[in-house]
Amino acid sequence: MATVEVGFHIDGDVWEPAQITRVEECGYDLLTTGEHIVFFRPILDVITVLAHAAAVTSRIKLLPSTLILPLRHPTIVAKELTSLDILSKGRLIASIGIGGDYPREFHACGIPVKQRGRRANEALDIIRRYWSGETFSYDGKIFQLEDVDMSPLPVQEGCPPIWVCGRSDAAMKRAVKHGDGWQPYMYTAAQFAGSVDKIREFASEAGRQLPADFAYTSFMYVSMHDNVDVARDRAIEQLTYRFNLPFEKIVDKYCAYGPADKIIEDLGKYVQAGANRLIVGLVMPEEERIDYVEKFATEILPSLQKMTTPS
Repeated sequence: MATVEVGFHIDGDVWEPAQITRVEECGYDLLTTGEHIVFFRPILDVITVLAHAAAVTSRIKLLPSTLILPLRHPTIVAKELTSLDILSKGRLIASIGIGGDYPREFHACGIPVKQRGRRANEALDIIRRYWSGETFSYDGKIFQLEDVDMSPLPVQEGCPPIWVCGRSDAAMKRAVKHGDGWQPYMYTAAQFAGSVDKIREFASEAGRQLPADFAYTSFMYVSMHDNVDVARDRAIEQLTYRFNLPFEKIVDKYCAYGPADKIIEDLGKYVQAGANRLIVGLVMPEEERIDYVEKFATEILPSLQKMTTPS
């Protein structure tokens, strides 16, 4: 039975160096940030934000949540992620997805949205080939490379872990074939449990023995307040803005809210469903970030980190 690692999500927003450092000091295991290139609200570039975080931290693991792989050429991605792993001294986790929820960013990048699955599959092959240290050629339906290699290599032996993000069967199969972990988004605990079983079935069918530390990662927004109704209303307001959706219809499914004991119970359902990593996006006023970072770390984080995932 594995204990749970907990990540803190800064959502592609501007965080000052001292604020990021404080997240690490408070004992969170992971720091994550979001990704969109063309979006309806302001959001920073994921690679740049993680490089910023690498410079002001020393322990916490760093990951995009989630890098939209089809929007970039895999040679560029391999170089960017390698550089992040080196600059962070081996703290990178490469969480990737195929996107598609906002087709206009694919158009803006000149990428056909219907190609995103194939592009991601070929890109993952290519990135791992670069990280092997070999000189290679590649003849895919999307990408063709001749006599290429890359140096320096990542700090982490073999390569940084790769987590595949997505809710579809195709994403789960991609995680089994290419990944060291899987991460869905907007998922209930019941859905999560069913998908953990499905991933293990896919692995068995593919003849792969998943490692004991294969990451089953749940992302959840959290709104803290002793008054449940106030916490729920704050979550609706903030998440409606972040997703440009009427969140009052889905807040009860995709957000944990209320006092600490209720949030611990709600997040614990994902651990019982098989999650060994939890990523938390706090609903909070920008001017009170550190208060919320510290409050969660004091009242909720220790209980989550003591939880164990069923075998």
